[in-house]
Formats: sequence, C-alpha cells, structure tokens
Amino acid sequence: MLIASNKSLNQCLQLEPIDFKKLVDVEIAKPARYMGHELGVKERDWDSAKVRWALTYPDLYEIGISNSGHIILYSILNTVPGQLCDRAYMPAIDLSRRLRERSISLFAVESRRPLYAFDILGFSLSYELIATNILDMLDLSAIPLYAADRTDLPIDHPNSPPLIFAGGPTATSNPEPYAKFFDFIALGDGEELLPEIGLVVAESKKNKLSRHALLLDLSEIPGVYVPSLYKDGTNSCSLSPIEPSIQKRVIRRVATPMPQYAIGLVPYIETVHDRLTVEIRRGCTRGCRFCQPGMLTRPARDVDPKEVINAVEAGMKETGYSDFSLLSLSCSDYLALPAVGVELRKRLSDQNISLQLPSQRIDRFNDDIAHILGGNRKAGLTFAPEAGTQRLRDVVNKGLTDADLLKGIRTAMESGYRKVKLYFMLGLPSETSEDVLGIASTCQMLQEKCLDLGRLKLHLTISNFTPKPHTPFQWHSVSKAQLERKQELLKDQLLSLKNIKANFTDIRLSAMEDFIGRGDRRLSDVIEKAWREGAGMDAWYESLDRTYEAWRKAIAHAGLEGKYRKFEIGEWDSVEALRGNELIKFCTKPLPWDHIDTGIDKSWLAEDLQRALDEKIVPDCSFDSCSKCGVCGPELGHNVIVPAPKVPAQVPQQSPPTQRLCRIRFQFSKRNPIELLSHLDILRLFERALRRSQLPVSYSGGFHPLPRLQIALALPLGVEALGEWVDIDFFQPVEAEIVRQKLQKNLPQGLNLINAKIKPISKTSLAQEIAASIWSFNLTVISKCNPTQAEWKAAINSLLMAKELIWNDTDKKGRPRKRNCRPELSSLGMDINRNKGEALIALKGVRMQLNAVIDKQGRSIKPIQIKHWVEESLGLPLEISNVQRDEIQLLKC
Repeated sequence: MLIASNKSLNQCLQLEPIDFKKLVDVEIAKPARYMGHELGVKERDWDSAKVRWALTYPDLYEIGISNSGHIILYSILNTVPGQLCDRAYMPAIDLSRRLRERSISLFAVESRRPLYAFDILGFSLSYELIATNILDMLDLSAIPLYAADRTDLPIDHPNSPPLIFAGGPTATSNPEPYAKFFDFIALGDGEELLPEIGLVVAESKKNKLSRHALLLDLSEIPGVYVPSLYKDGTNSCSLSPIEPSIQKRVIRRVATPMPQYAIGLVPYIETVHDRLTVEIRRGCTRGCRFCQPGMLTRPARDVDPKEVINAVEAGMKETGYSDFSLLSLSCSDYLALPAVGVELRKRLSDQNISLQLPSQRIDRFNDDIAHILGGNRKAGLTFAPEAGTQRLRDVVNKGLTDADLLKGIRTAMESGYRKVKLYFMLGLPSETSEDVLGIASTCQMLQEKCLDLGRLKLHLTISNFTPKPHTPFQWHSVSKAQLERKQELLKDQLLSLKNIKANFTDIRLSAMEDFIGRGDRRLSDVIEKAWREGAGMDAWYESLDRTYEAWRKAIAHAGLEGKYRKFEIGEWDSVEALRGNELIKFCTKPLPWDHIDTGIDKSWLAEDLQRALDEKIVPDCSFDSCSKCGVCGPELGHNVIVPAPKVPAQVPQQSPPTQRLCRIRFQFSKRNPIELLSHLDILRLFERALRRSQLPVSYSGGFHPLPRLQIALALPLGVEALGEWVDIDFFQPVEAEIVRQKLQKNLPQGLNLINAKIKPISKTSLAQEIAASIWSFNLTVISKCNPTQAEWKAAINSLLMAKELIWNDTDKKGRPRKRNCRPELSSLGMDINRNKGEALIALKGVRMQLNAVIDKQGRSIKPIQIKHWVEESLGLPLEISNVQRDEIQLLKC
C-alpha cells in the first residue's frame, strides 16, 4: 500500500515529532539505526531556524552514515547561521512496513519530525540503481513523486511539500532519467553550493515567493539545474531552455576539500566504514577512459599536508576510532602521502591505531606506503590493474605495465603481505578472448615470480564494464551475451589455479545500470513503473531476482526493449569502421546530458576515443603536459599539486601496553535510549569512550589487540538495566573515582557509571563471579478474559512447585535440544501492593519479579521463558513488556 495515494491531507501534514518509542522497538531489526543523536550531534533549535534541511541517503543507515560527502555537507550546513540540517535514511523493510501500516511518515533521525515538515530534502544520487529507493522514501513521506505534482505555493505554506533535490556523481553525470522527480539538481561539489542555495531559499521564504519563482531564482546559481525550465528539443536527446534568459548549459561546481569537517559523527552501531575518513585529494587526472569519476572531478586538488595531519590527530581524539582512512580517487597520486603517513604513524605510534587506504596505484606503491599501512594489525591491500594484457591497458589508458604490477606485489610481500585484492573488468572496448584469459595469466605470473617470497593469495573482483556519460567510451555498446561468454571463459581458466578466489558481478546488475545511466527523460516513467512492480534495494544481492524482473516488466511496458539509444555506435568493430572524420562526425550527435557542462569538451572525448583506437596513452596532466581536455580555466580552476615533502624517518610501531597493574570494577546502568543497542554495540561504545578519555587502559595481545574490558553478562536488546558490571584493566595505577568521572564524560546519555572500585587482578573472570540476576517485567493478558489475583498467584506457585521446567529450543546449528530450567529459578513473585486482600479482583496484568540463578556456563532462566510457562498455567495468551534487569548479583557482593 502506498502512503501518498491513500493518506488524507490532514495525515500528510502531521508535522510534529513522531512518537519514536512507540514506533521503533525490539521487533524492528537493528533499531539503533534510527536513533540519531550520535556522538558529534549538537542540539539545534527548530523554531528559530530560517531554513530547515534534511539530507537523506537512500540506502540503509550503515551505508549512508559511512558516506563522507553526506556527513561533510551535513556538518557544513549546520555551521551556517539560521540554517538547520537533519538527516534521514532508507528504512529497512520491517520499518517501512510498519510506517505504512500505521500511516506514519518517514522521519528525520534527530528532530524525529516527518520529512514533509522540512523546507528542503536533498537525496544523494550516488548510483544509478538507487533511484527506486528515492521513490520509496518520497512515498513514505507522503510527498508527490513528480515535481510537476507539487503545489506552486510558497514552501513555508503548510500544504506545500519541501523542495526536492538530488546531488552526487550520478546526478551530475546524467540527471535526465530522474529529472521529473526533482525540483532541482545540485551539480558537482556541494560545500559552497548548498549554503548559497540556503540563502536564496531563506530570502524566498521571507518574500513569500511561489515555488516556481523560487526555482527561477535558484536557476541563476551556478551549479543549480532546474529540469522544469528545460524542454525536449527535436529529439529525446536534445533539451533547450523554456525561456531565453535561462542558461543553455549548467556548469558543475568545484570546491576545495575541507578535511576539518570530516570528523563528523560517531555511530552507535557498526557501519560499512567504521572509521575516521579524511580526504587528501579530490579529482583524478590519470585519464582512464572508462572512469567517470576521473572525468567528473577534474581538476585535481591536493589538500595541504598540515591540514590532513591536524584533521586526523583531532579526529582520532574526538571520535575514539581505532582506524582511519585517507580518501582519494587515487591516494598514491597524492605525492605527500608517504610523508603524511609516516608522520601520522609516528604521532600515533603508541595509540594502537591503523591506517587504511582505498584502492591504490600499484606503480606508486613503495616501502614508505607499505610501512604506513595497517599498524599492529595489517589491513588488506587493493590494486586495480583493470585489464589482463598490456594492449588492453593501453586502450583504456591505464598506464600500467606488467613490470609495474610485479614490482608493486613484490614490495607488498617484502613488507609482510601475503593476501592482495585485485580489481579487473570484463567487457572493456576492444577486449578479445586473449585479453580475458590474460587476467588469469597475469595472476599466475605474479604468483610464480613471487614464489621466493612466499605463497601469494589473490582475491579477484571481476566487474563488468558499463559505458558512462562524459567519458571517451560513452558512445560504446555493451553486449549481455558477450559478457556472459567472457565470464564463463575466465571462470574455467581460473579453476586450474590455486590460491585465487574470484567474485563476479552479476551481469543483470550491470545491464540495469547501463540501461538507466545513459537514458533520457523517458526513463522517469520506467523507474516509477519498476518501483511499483516491486523494485527497490536494487543493488543488494538478496533483491536481485525480484528487482530484475520488475525492471524487465517496466522496460517492456515502455516499449524500450532492445537497443533504443540512437547515439550508440555499437561494439568495437563498429567503432573501428568509423575511424577518422566519420567517427568525429558521429560523436557530434546530441546526447541526453549535453546541457550538463562538466568542463570537459565533447570534442576532446571524441578525440580520445580515436586515441583509444590507436592504443595511444595520454599522460597524467598533474605531472606531465596539459592534455587540453577543457577543464582548467577561471570557472573550474586548475590542478593544485602539493610537491612531495621530505619523508620523516620511519619509527617502528609500538605494541600497545599489555601489562595489568590495576583493575577497576564499575557498576553501571543502561537506560533509554541506549537499551536499543546490542551487547557488541555497548562493548564498542566502551572501547571508544576509553580512547577519548585517554586513560591508560591495558590491551590484549595478538593480531588484533583490544582494550581489556569484561562486561559481566550480555543483556537482551531493548532491555533496560539498573545494576550491570564491567571490569577494565589498566597498565598503571589509577584512582577509581577519577577514572569513573573521566570515563563518564565520554559516555552517552543513558549509560551511567554508578560506582567504581579497585579490585585485585586475578585469573578469575568477571563472568565466573556472577551468582544471580534479578528481573522485573510486565505480563499482560491479550484476550478479554482477565484472571483474578488468586489465579495469577496460582500460576506463579505452579512454577515454584514444579520439579521440572523443560525448555525446548535449538542450538546454533539448528539441532533440537531441551533443558530443565527449574534449578535456575530461585524465586518468582508479583507486585500486589495495590491489590492486597482483594484476591477475587480480575487483573489485566501484573508486574513480575524474578530472581534467577546463573550457572557456571552463564545459563539462566529468562523472563520470556517465565511468560511461556505462566501462559500455559493460565491458559491465556500473554504479552511481555517493560522488561528490566534490576541487578546482577556477584558471588562476593
């Protein structure tokens, strides 16, 4: 059921905060996804804000919160006077279902207000297949899917939906397949663009401008594309402004990276990139002909090394992370990387911190980079040769030789690495069977020529080439049948090789991605149809069968099956047949994205396609002569390259202190909202709080050292606790109360350290000292028939008098088992103060009190089991709620 088509206007306009506690409970998977209020969030006044933004990431929280652009823009907007920025994420299917069942709008995670209540909603369009998620989020927010269906009222009118815009690489590349859904598109970098948009919106609200008038004002900002101000020309590939005053082409924005805003937020739960990420370089000028980001982010802009070092140092102190990553499309092209990395490793050498880098240029990998990676635990190494033969690497302008590959792998192995991940592509223009088999041959060559250093294990990721707008291969056609043939050919060849694992991207994903990525405005209707047919979470493997079928039906319904794009040349033999002037002439045909000015001349892309035919390399203009692509100039700037500083002397990494000279036992409580965190989340929260407090904590040994802390007993998700225990060991003597105060300052609301005492260090673990746990919880009858107080007592007594209480369940492997829980039942009662002497009065529910013995294996009787046996005794269905562990009793307490 779709909210937008079924909700009444009054329901749509519920703009006050939702009742989060009633909506999100333990029946929702990972409920802490939706909590918000992470470390780093600052409270903001809703009423005083002139413009209210919600930056929404159309994927699960764990992915969205890991996106550095999402967090940087959120942080920047919240520094602008009079502007407020909140966040929202795609809910998982269980919460989506509940929102629809209860007619509740999707909400922002901090204010908990419905997204309809905001002035501007910004969607990160980072990938072609994320579009159906955006439609789902709009529908969950009771916002019309199409921009044309939104009112022309001023945006601060109660009946006016927010302004809906998109940004990100896919939006900048080719916004046309999604154009009908958005009021405007933010092209390029948003650090300066979004604050400018906010100022125009604030002025519009002040002057009560209509939506159309506001969009006209926004269209005057460089980098803002308003699709409704452009109409189809003579064909579906050509767009023109509806008025002469509107710019014919919209140029993307370019900004200088701001690493100080990268510190951002620290999530409560584990995320995809669970570490601090600091950008060191934006833009890539290597000129790989298949690579859209390399074309869309020019010119290259290096960050000052001092800014990087300061941001990492400050970030590690403020966040408590144990890992950090330096981010760039090509980290190795940041010439200051060895000096910055060695300096950071020196400064952080005693803090058990590891550095991770994304995929690197193997031809720049050297001893200094190998030294700075990892820490006490080595992270993985990833390189991207892309093609298996020198000829094909020249065609795509990769600029790598077999000698470069071998040298880089040997350097890695000499530094202790034995596992390396390699990225390759299938289906690249001009690829032959020999090139496909060359992937296996290259891997075999690397293993054989490194045997003297040990056994090399390779993990291959084999993706499928899809042509992208604004690249020299944007006119190329891809054959699904050819990709299937090449995958099978490579799989067969790899079977005979040892110590190689390969993952292949599903060709159906690539086909959908290519269909949308180079489409025009006709595809907006196809995207909606696919969504209504069941597409969503399209890039997730679990959804692939369902979503591919939905897209197949939507494409057939639109009559767009087969080849529908007139601008595609075909496969490589067709390109070769059009060499010279014929090829240049073909490449002048209109493209759906011609009105988007990325700075790169379309004629240069055609010329580079000709160079690909000739297998000619174009040098990297950051370090060689200008390639005359058209980007550099007064509007987009020029390459900013920081020369390589002197690399400091390497300092050996220190192992974290493992001595245990002092142990402190803390009693703590876990209350709202922290009860929504799992046991592992609480452990991670304590670890990061210890790092932030800079206390002299002792670490375990081994490959992955961790702070020595023990929590007495895991607590079920959603359960509050008043008397838990945790032991923490320190490598030097400390005062218990001082440590408690320091640690408490770094813990979130809801996790309170009640007291702290020094305990003697012994081999006995905290878990071995547990004697019992005391619980309280509500049992409520679901049916209309309510038992009397006497019947409640009788049910309780039946448990206490039982010789056996058999519990049947399964073990971790799904095998049936049964256990007698009666020895673990110490006492059971109910709160009858209000009903004393009224045994015949019917009671809908009671507050139970359970004292449970905990055996040496940590097993104990649980409230949910008590509920089951009381149900059996009463013969009535019960509901359990308000479960609370009042205390864990220790043997010596």
